[in-house]
Amino acid sequence: MPASANATKIADLINPQVLADMISAELPNAITFAPLAVVGTRLEGRAGNTLTLPKFGYIGDAADVAEGEDIPIAKMTTSETEVTIKKAGKGVELTDEAVLNGYGDNVGEAKAQIVMSLANKIDNDMLASLKTASLTSSASMTATGLITAKAKFGEKVNQPSVLVVNSANYVKIAADIVSLENTDKVLMDGVVGKVAGMQVAISDKLANTEAYIVAAGALGLEYKRRVMVETDRDIISKTNVITGDVHYATYLRDESKAIKVTIS
Repeated sequence: MPASANATKIADLINPQVLADMISAELPNAITFAPLAVVGTRLEGRAGNTLTLPKFGYIGDAADVAEGEDIPIAKMTTSETEVTIKKAGKGVELTDEAVLNGYGDNVGEAKAQIVMSLANKIDNDMLASLKTASLTSSASMTATGLITAKAKFGEKVNQPSVLVVNSANYVKIAADIVSLENTDKVLMDGVVGKVAGMQVAISDKLANTEAYIVAAGALGLEYKRRVMVETDRDIISKTNVITGDVHYATYLRDESKAIKVTIS
């Protein structure tokens, strides 16, 4: 006897296109550093796996200016950086029993885990891009030390920025952290307050000896292809493999907007 037209089938519960749309929608919000990046799609639909992009150079530290003297004018410079697209992916395998009878939403959990996995990978690459920052400072993990480090922004010292530290270093400055004001625009998720005029976010992906001061637009994230979800079925074991992958590249887009702090 054929199954009823209203019968629930595995294909109804595991729809690759639906999962792909859901993951693509959720992934940007799951990437910690995404709000500090300029996101591009210039490689979508184009041949090749490399892209040459403009990279903005730093104008140099501010200089002392005597009364009546002219403020030195620096020439903005741009160079080119070549980024290579990479593929990141992750998959899970679910039995029919897990999908149909399992406690909780196993398909939904698989989707959430794939989102988390891809987001963490992109975050790791964005952090690797930050490590190439040409603006560097050695500073103590105190309000005074952080002000000295932030001064590397030069004339843009008051631009909105985020201090990213790990939890161990957060403890060292916790007493100096104040709440955000109503007029403050939160630059990224996870901000816990302000110190030395900077918003503070915590990431335990950082070592105890490093911190970063980052302004919006410092990073770049280029997509070659957004998230693709595919499924494969093993008709012998009655299991369903769900995989998700994304093609992208991260890079340091503007050297004048990122400071690598070595904690002294």
